[in-house]
Amino acid sequence: MKTRATQPAEVLTIQDVAHYLKLPVSTAYRLAERRELPGHKVGRQWRFHRTILDDWFRESAVLTPATILVVDDEDPVRQFLTAALQAPLRHVLAAANGKEALQIADATELDLVLLDLLMPGMNGVETFAKLRRIQPELPVVILTAYPDSDLVARALDTGPFTLVNKAVGLSQIERAVEVILGR
Repeated sequence: MKTRATQPAEVLTIQDVAHYLKLPVSTAYRLAERRELPGHKVGRQWRFHRTILDDWFRESAVLTPATILVVDDEDPVRQFLTAALQAPLRHVLAAANGKEALQIADATELDLVLLDLLMPGMNGVETFAKLRRIQPELPVVILTAYPDSDLVARALDTGPFTLVNKAVGLSQIERAVEVILGR
């Protein structure tokens, strides 16, 4: 019988890696697709060697802050979310409208956008569509007090996003941010 030390390298699936790194499966998959995790595809499935993954993790242990953009036309809401989402590994930016958001997205590599749906001028759907052109893989959380709005249906035509009702409170918004960023 072989001891653990003499067994061949352990091969992990994407689910195993997500569990091992304490990340959501979607985040692990996104990192693998971006080639930010050391793995390889076998057919349509990702496979990882635990020892290579451990070496990668030790080398990349210095985490860079995630950059989050909060876009809301209501100043108190924007300030509250910006302050509430600040954390040691987060850099939070704010924009009062879609035009400001696009200028920031054009100049800054973003990791996540929290976007108000109803804004004067360029609404959240128009802003979302233009953000997709600037940073196609950018995760977006649409915040709205009107989740049944026709604008939500229009946003779906642009691409995937996470929808959070503003009425649910900060804990739900914070949870969505943690799941998307993986931290």
